[in-house]
Amino acid sequence: MNEFAHIELDEKRLADQTLQYILKNQNTGLRSSLFLEILDPRIKYGDLNDHIELLKERLSHLKFFIDYNTVEFKNTLTGFSDHTHQTITLLGRKMSEKENFSKEIFWASPKEEEAYHKISQFNSFEDKIVDEKKLYNVLINGPFFNVKGWILYYQALLDLKFAEFSEKIVSGKTIIKYRPFKGKYFIGIETDYQSCKINFRKGWWEEPGYKLIIFEKLEAKKITKVVIFERFVHPHFDPPAFSFLWFFGSKTRYDVSDIETVTDDGTRKEFLEDGTVRLYNTNKFEDDYKRHAYYYYDMLYQTTKEYIRFIEESFDPEE
Repeated sequence: MNEFAHIELDEKRLADQTLQYILKNQNTGLRSSLFLEILDPRIKYGDLNDHIELLKERLSHLKFFIDYNTVEFKNTLTGFSDHTHQTITLLGRKMSEKENFSKEIFWASPKEEEAYHKISQFNSFEDKIVDEKKLYNVLINGPFFNVKGWILYYQALLDLKFAEFSEKIVSGKTIIKYRPFKGKYFIGIETDYQSCKINFRKGWWEEPGYKLIIFEKLEAKKITKVVIFERFVHPHFDPPAFSFLWFFGSKTRYDVSDIETVTDDGTRKEFLEDGTVRLYNTNKFEDDYKRHAYYYYDMLYQTTKEYIRFIEESFDPEE
């Protein structure tokens, strides 16, 4: 337990709430989030009410760390791999099966399909025309993501899934989406998307790094932060679905033997007559990437609702 600046964070209470959340949702489409890291995907557990002690043990490894007004956490929960290629491959396949099943349930909703199509009409990748002499210096940063398109998509997903955070403060490159919290305080989701932009230009696909902040407004765009949660994710569901990098790797990497893996990120070359080269992407998995991001944000919302409830119960505005 840690105490500071209006808030008391009790790891055991969060574990108890998470246990009840898992039991409540064990037979719903949220199962990928609930099982992704906590239970061995190779085992069919049946009714989780028969495995209470196991769940309690798996949820007992979380610690919050406080530095003045900043909250970080560490979860020392161990995985199920013995780090052999065979086990890693099997675990990855079983986890994919679970998440894919949840996605089938999720995408059966006409409402989600309609919302997805409204905001996903952008090109995932951009073409590049480069001098043939510079080809391989440029190729090292492939594939070439449409940075602006993806950032706008992330913003649209945040607006859609976290609609109650309806107010916005923009200060320089930082964006805060927020809502009333307790008393004179507000709670907000903060990011500047800079890490994403940098890594996109290196050919890496990643989810944005959001912070959760509790703050007091001094003026229209001037705030004082009371509590800063360095990572906006439920500590027991981290990540809430496959990370973007993991998912991208699952689509672009192929095992050709027990000891050899090849990568095909979809980047192709077209040599032009003027001594330049057109670099483009096949877009074979474009819809898969966009759908995974959409699903990830929904799972982030579903699980962090519980985390925000825990934070709200832990925060005393009068202290």
